[in-house]
Amino acid sequence: MLSSLTDPAVRRRTVVLVASLLFMLIGTGSIYFIVIALKPIALEFGWPRAVPSIAYALQYAGAGVGGIFMGWCLDRRGMGIPAVVGASMIGLGGILTSYASNPLELYLIYGGMLGFFGRSTLFAPLTANISRWFEHNRSFAVGVVGSGQGLAGMIWPQAFHHLIATIGWRQAALYYGLFALATMLPLALILRQTPPTPRRSTAQTGSVPPAPKRPPMSPRALQAALSTAAIGCCVAMSLPLAHIVSHVSDLGFDPARGCLLYTSPSPRDRG
Repeated sequence: MLSSLTDPAVRRRTVVLVASLLFMLIGTGSIYFIVIALKPIALEFGWPRAVPSIAYALQYAGAGVGGIFMGWCLDRRGMGIPAVVGASMIGLGGILTSYASNPLELYLIYGGMLGFFGRSTLFAPLTANISRWFEHNRSFAVGVVGSGQGLAGMIWPQAFHHLIATIGWRQAALYYGLFALATMLPLALILRQTPPTPRRSTAQTGSVPPAPKRPPMSPRALQAALSTAAIGCCVAMSLPLAHIVSHVSDLGFDPARGCLLYTSPSPRDRG
């Protein structure tokens, strides 16, 4: 293992893999902020909880539509543009959230900055990009990058709860935005590197590879099926995720109890 790390090519793709994981982990914090701050935001302005909930939903919708555009950019320009845009928008979106004063501002920040131009640069572009860096162990690399979402669920709810309870939701949003800018922009400089050219074994051996098997469905049908499955999965996950901390608080428990549910606590912790 150590001998393989002396290979410059191995070190380079390992650095890109770690940068992709951290980029995913930090950027996904934008989901959890409004989840933890949903009730404090609504109480401060006297809004119904539907207002921050709609902002949360707009972030997902914007990320879904924006992900198509960011995938298009990745195919033509590489990961540089999505990474820089995503880092800038997530950081600035967090900062501007701390100054929000009406629902329209919150909707524009979450639907546009944090959604269409922010979270859209995370899962799909990062996983597609890392697959270009690994000729072998490609599924492992994709799994490592995707795990950033799960790690974010372990870290950010606890961090945001502590910050909001200590300094308030506005300062917490400001600190998250500044942290995202300070960390994600340097990571974007790593991610903008061009992946290595795939090796062509046929040029060395002179053999002709076997013809690929015909897939069971057309590429468009397969893409439609995967998109439908992704929508069903995310709806089932995102609805309880958005309201569980506020619901736990409504039941009379400390909101910290709700935050523990994101980290798969033991039965003792849930009691």
